[in-house]
Amino acid sequence: MVDKITRFKLLKPLESSVVIENELTAGILLECFSVYLNNNPCTASINERFADQAELKSFCHHFCQFALLRQKLTVLSLVMPAIFEQAIFCAWLGTILTRQLPNLIDRRDFFLAALCHDIGMVHIDGQVLNKEGSLTLEEWKQIQSHPIIGYNIVKEIAGINGSVAKAILEHHENLDGTGYPRGRMGSSLGNEGQLLNLLDSVNAIFNKHFKPFNRSMRELLPIMQMNQHSRFGMVARHLIMLLKELPQGTQHSIPSELADEVITAVKERNAYIAKCVDVSAEIASAIGLRHDDPTLASLQNAIIHITMSITQSGIINGAYIRWLDQVQSEKLNHAYKEVEEAYLMMQEIIYHIDKLKRQLQLCLEKAVPDNLTTALATGLTRLDRIALPSINPQLEKLWLFNL
Repeated sequence: MVDKITRFKLLKPLESSVVIENELTAGILLECFSVYLNNNPCTASINERFADQAELKSFCHHFCQFALLRQKLTVLSLVMPAIFEQAIFCAWLGTILTRQLPNLIDRRDFFLAALCHDIGMVHIDGQVLNKEGSLTLEEWKQIQSHPIIGYNIVKEIAGINGSVAKAILEHHENLDGTGYPRGRMGSSLGNEGQLLNLLDSVNAIFNKHFKPFNRSMRELLPIMQMNQHSRFGMVARHLIMLLKELPQGTQHSIPSELADEVITAVKERNAYIAKCVDVSAEIASAIGLRHDDPTLASLQNAIIHITMSITQSGIINGAYIRWLDQVQSEKLNHAYKEVEEAYLMMQEIIYHIDKLKRQLQLCLEKAVPDNLTTALATGLTRLDRIALPSINPQLEKLWLFNL
């Protein structure tokens, strides 16, 4: 139908002639924010304490002035409601955090970028998006194209600042060069994209692992602190400060009768990470310092990030194992909250180890120096052969082991 229509010169943009039933309006969008935020005590509490409702209403009206964005977001809300809710979360919390960065990020522009940063997803094959299990490398590349699609859509819209499109393009880029689609790093990245990157990560972790078990957003602190320097930088500091203002709970979910099994699981993951780190160090040594090759530099940075995370956490060493032994033998239930936090940090490190494996696969697809091909392939094989310890079925009922 588009092909037939566009054979003729159009008097106005095509989207101006398209009508979507029940399309989002400023009022409906504002109601979406209200329903989402009040659906969880944690977001409701943050909203009541820190949000400016008049400003939010103003931003919703501004967003809805752009017909194409309104259409794309309407479609996103209908076909991908979880991603739409993620956009709501990022726009809401981002406008709160940007008050702390008044000279660096324009709040209204950031609101636009946050609401539409994933509109490129509506152009990705639904079978790939809804696939259960692991994605192939080709499927993963399709997913990685969505920031480029979103960027190309937004940059052509009159009246929107270039910083909005740039933020959309960079919202999956990491400071250490391990992100996509361009693998940019450090000072070449804008603050808006890095804030979106942070908020996307927070939303995904909170909604998947914490919210279903009525855990507070404050419990994200160990994960945020581990990633602050390597991935999120300055913008993470302001989120950490905000999370620290939330009530501190002492609640843990480790029943006394399962404490031995929980601590054993933590020890096993500790040993798994230690083995992976040894292999990663050998890979890093083989690569050396190659700042002229972005792919290899990104790979090296991924390994550095894992090493820094471990150093910051202080949990992958003999002293920590001895402390766990003491907690286990003496039944120190006052320490169980710290055991939970250690497990969360280990899961974050394991996530980055899995990410390193994907990077190695992608790197081996590209042209790398002949003397490195064998070393990288051998390193990947060795990492794959290190088995992640299984979880005792008794522990599956605990929120911690549903991460």
